[in-house]
Amino acid sequence: MNFRGFRFRVALLAFLILSTLGIGAKYLHQQTQVLGPLVEQIQEISGIVAVQSGKSVLDRTAKVLVTLELAQEASLGVVFPQVYQTLLSQGGNYAVRIKDEPNGTLLNLFKRVQIAVEEAVVTGEFTLLEHRLEDLAEAGGVSWDLGLDREFIYVSLAQGEHSLRRIVSRGSREGRVRVYPDGGDQSWPNG
Repeated sequence: MNFRGFRFRVALLAFLILSTLGIGAKYLHQQTQVLGPLVEQIQEISGIVAVQSGKSVLDRTAKVLVTLELAQEASLGVVFPQVYQTLLSQGGNYAVRIKDEPNGTLLNLFKRVQIAVEEAVVTGEFTLLEHRLEDLAEAGGVSWDLGLDREFIYVSLAQGEHSLRRIVSRGSREGRVRVYPDGGDQSWPNG
């Protein structure tokens, strides 16, 4: 087709080439200037074993999925606030997945702990939560760690090589960073 010197095929080919170059440049910029430095910054946090980033399929509002693997002895209540602040300082929306490997005992125990956690979020009785978690964990022969700040409750349960790590939002700042469990019960987005 030719409209007074305008070649439709040439224009279409030029458009496709420029679009492809633009998308490629955007991807390259995202990988080298945004995600690469972000992963390096998070990797420097003490207690982080591995960090991966990629496109989020967990949450349509989050563009980037950040998967964290923590050292077995690392306290979730110490490590995650640093990760959270790093993500907030970068801007954008993130989904965070904390890798863990729960067994059936830990999953069943957490179902019981979850009731106490949700109750504590509503009532504000966090010392009672600590006593309930301690009683439940000791009865199940499970080691535990509980952390708390203004935005989240951090629950870690461990039995041998198996661990369960959950972050429960206190509802103060929903939105830019969402947290999802990795192992076991995927139905409970908890950040």
